[in-house]
Amino acid sequence: MIILIVGGITRLTYSGLSMVDWRPVMGILPPLSETDWEEVFAKYREIPQFKVYNPEMTVDEFKDIFFWEYLHRILGRLVGLLCLVPYLWFLWKKRLSGSMKGRGLGLVLLVGIQGLMGWYMVKSGLDPEGERVLVSHYRLAVHLALAFALFGLAWWMILDLGGGRERTGSFRGLRLWALGLLALLCLQVTYGAFISGSKAGYGFHTFPKMGDNWIPETLFGDRLSVWKNFFEYPVFIQFFHRWLGAFLTVATIGFGWVALRSSSLSAGQRRRIVWLMGLVATQFCLGVVTILFLREIDVLLPVLHQLAALALFAAFLACIHSFGKPSPEQ
Repeated sequence: MIILIVGGITRLTYSGLSMVDWRPVMGILPPLSETDWEEVFAKYREIPQFKVYNPEMTVDEFKDIFFWEYLHRILGRLVGLLCLVPYLWFLWKKRLSGSMKGRGLGLVLLVGIQGLMGWYMVKSGLDPEGERVLVSHYRLAVHLALAFALFGLAWWMILDLGGGRERTGSFRGLRLWALGLLALLCLQVTYGAFISGSKAGYGFHTFPKMGDNWIPETLFGDRLSVWKNFFEYPVFIQFFHRWLGAFLTVATIGFGWVALRSSSLSAGQRRRIVWLMGLVATQFCLGVVTILFLREIDVLLPVLHQLAALALFAAFLACIHSFGKPSPEQ
């Protein structure tokens, strides 16, 4: 969770491209002398982002953005060690069941893939001859999705260790409903990355209307293909993210209302559903506040919004886990 917060700050402060090379081992050491800082800063000055956004930046100002990217990479290495070392230890001590061996290995592999994806994302904004001043929002979305997948697998393993599954066929419908809502949340998180990567959040700062209209006149770009409208045009991306969020909120609260009417739920399941309903309402309110005040509070609000999305993701997984998985004969 901490690394996700730092990653959000890194993105929002335009710090992600401050380290223009990737050294998994030697990259642990930051610049140690003024000469080192001048060399690193000189590399940053070669990329388009510096020329467009920060042409007047000094080396002291560069140190501020370098800090966030450096911290993000150090935390990534720390997460890798925290996954790898305990896994190897418990594997050596033969304390892992067959399923835990597979999931533990999956966790370790996901950390490695996430690290590679992070560098692949950063690389998209480093071409000195290119025109891109930000990283690819597609690669950013994959990087964020992998972070959620990594968190989700670890959280599911913790839930398994804690027990709490209710293996009964009476919850099949609720489980499927919750899985469908979780899929919508994943789509919403993806579009959140598109919002961030394309800076679509800065387009309209009114809610529920976008400007003076419910549907903006510029919803689709004149010169863009239909495919690009859905994935690359900022106005449509913001429009879709807004109303998918509203639909997800209403659908989740409806799910909770129906589920809580069941007399078969345990006290633990009821608590998880109430938490789910509260978190989705909180996330929606944070989204609206972010729309209205993004220009004034352009780092804190998006970070809180992303953090709430992660909490909502965890709540969905906990709720789904509590319903169990009915056996085939049920």
